[in-house]
Amino acid sequence: MSIPVTAEAALDPDSTALIMWDLQNGLAGKAPNVAGIVSAGNRLVTAADAAGVPVFWSQHVFPPLDATPAPWLLWMMRKQSVTDVRQLRPMLQQGSHDVEFLADLRPAPHHHVLRKSQPSLFFDTPLDSMLKVRGVRSVAVCGFATDIGVEFTVRHATAEGYHAIVVEDACGAYAQENHDRSLGFLRSWCHVTDSATVEQVWSRAGAVRTVPATS
Repeated sequence: MSIPVTAEAALDPDSTALIMWDLQNGLAGKAPNVAGIVSAGNRLVTAADAAGVPVFWSQHVFPPLDATPAPWLLWMMRKQSVTDVRQLRPMLQQGSHDVEFLADLRPAPHHHVLRKSQPSLFFDTPLDSMLKVRGVRSVAVCGFATDIGVEFTVRHATAEGYHAIVVEDACGAYAQENHDRSLGFLRSWCHVTDSATVEQVWSRAGAVRTVPATS
């Protein structure tokens, strides 16, 4: 069994997918470092497309409140600082501005968009089968929030047998200490690197793909 002991080895474009996590107005749009996430995220997508790396975008959509699981209702209550579930305002509802992707960082027509209502993109979506049929063994993950969906998805990915790479400068959280704490945990389970490293690895592959054949 071959174990990729470096991020560069794990990022082989022939067996890696890029996951863009919850880059939506109502989520990443509220990140303190949203400009940095957008800049790094766009560079990652450009490098992925050039290297032939498949790109998957998560899109969080909550069901109506009366169909939302109790743990999520509790999270919403704490988020909205209310003590009675009847005081809750619906969040991230289908068709709302908050659900839409950021204006400056959004999927291309050939990318894959997976809607979900849980903090792991592997839960109740076809992601696992979509990765397997493409021969994917590693997932590079970025987006918002590091300590919620990014961490959940990375944990789930490793449980499913995938190597995971977190692109730290293309991630963000509501508070820097939450971002740092999450990355500190994840370093034990996966590779943590920056967008420049990912770009460098995938750009080399993209350059090889564009070299014309010689007779």
